[in-house]
Amino acid sequence: MEERELLKYAIEHDMINLSYVQEQIEMTKRKEVLQKHPYSIWFSQKEERWYTHVPFMWSESKKKRINRKNKRDLEDEIVAYTLEYEKLTEKKKSDSYLINLSFEELFYEFMDYKTREVSSTTIRRMMADWKKFYEPHPEFIQKPFLDITKIDMDNFFNDVMDEYKLQKKAFYNMCGIAKQVYEYAIDSDYTDKTPYRNKVNRKKFTPTKKPESSTQVYTDEEKELLCQEMERRLQNNPQSTACLAVMLDFELGTRKGELLALSLRDIKRDRIHIHRQLVERFDTSDLQNMKSLGFFVVEYTKSADGDRWLPLTKRAKELIQRTIDLNQKYGFRYKEYLFVGRNGVLTPDAVDAQVRRGCKQIGIPVKTMHKIRKTYASKLYHNGVNVSVVKDVLGHADEATTLRHYIFNVESQKETDQLVRSVLEEKPENSLKGTAGDLKIIYFPEIKKPGNPENTRLPAHN
Repeated sequence: MEERELLKYAIEHDMINLSYVQEQIEMTKRKEVLQKHPYSIWFSQKEERWYTHVPFMWSESKKKRINRKNKRDLEDEIVAYTLEYEKLTEKKKSDSYLINLSFEELFYEFMDYKTREVSSTTIRRMMADWKKFYEPHPEFIQKPFLDITKIDMDNFFNDVMDEYKLQKKAFYNMCGIAKQVYEYAIDSDYTDKTPYRNKVNRKKFTPTKKPESSTQVYTDEEKELLCQEMERRLQNNPQSTACLAVMLDFELGTRKGELLALSLRDIKRDRIHIHRQLVERFDTSDLQNMKSLGFFVVEYTKSADGDRWLPLTKRAKELIQRTIDLNQKYGFRYKEYLFVGRNGVLTPDAVDAQVRRGCKQIGIPVKTMHKIRKTYASKLYHNGVNVSVVKDVLGHADEATTLRHYIFNVESQKETDQLVRSVLEEKPENSLKGTAGDLKIIYFPEIKKPGNPENTRLPAHN
């Protein structure tokens, strides 16, 4: 009797446990996949995670990098991904695959590719837009993607705009998903054309109005009250340096992630180097239920322009020294980072909570850490710092972003009214009180074009 028949006979006569046999088969398959795995597996000491690559047909390198905290979990992912990849590869050989491939299925295939290209935070935002704007329209997303027409795309975008009244930025983020999905389809040789276009009436956009200054920045009085409240909270809980981080950001104007990633090594005399940030990462293996993997310090900023040196004020150096002293007193140390606790670097939630509770305690509307950054920028600009310099210390790529989104009036309404009155009541020669940047603007005389005598308009007769 052959080996296969013997095995069948043994199972049928309860001589072998079927679940045990299945388990052995899976273990054998696992061992086989890991033995054939063509890429190295390595451990990153800096990030404390295991890394490798897996096959990936949609990239030029035909591979993508994955990581897990534990080596066993990484091996499980290698096996699961490899087996699923083999199934998908076989499936794509079928002629009916593309004909029946819905826009929704194509989207998830695209997102599998996208996880290699962008951060998990971007993936999370794209999935949020997908669930909010696309999933409520099954008539669109369940249609075969090859059958979707330009009219279908127009109708879908208009339906979304009628329902949500989006501002321009939110709209382009939403429709950008459809654009990228079809670009992916073309790159994958699924099709040579795209139905994507944007013909939504611009009048449907909700106007983007610059918010009131009182909601975007702290006045001098509010800043003073908040810092006093931070000192009070620090006295009650001296082991937490989150309150010192809040006060320091009024002196540095950094992004929250940049502030929490500061290290003692970044300080050189009277300057500090901003060149890293704290980021949150998410497990993208299940796009429907993405879970946070925690916060990690990375050696880059939001953009290349974010790598910069900032001057340290006397107040900033004092706050930094107090932070160092508290860390030494309570034995907190983690790779020379400045804002740490028992479990490593402080998280954004720690400083957010202090700001939120502090604002409520002093009786002002809750303003976020990002509003401290705007206060810093506005304070510099309104005290004569050139906008180009403000742009540089904020880590922006251009002045337009700085002026449009970060410059607000930092005076209270009473102070603003008094300033306007004083300017109007003074003599004209004493009323030039714009910023230094404003006063350097050179106005050229208007050059009138010579008129064409043959087409000169005559004045109307009464």
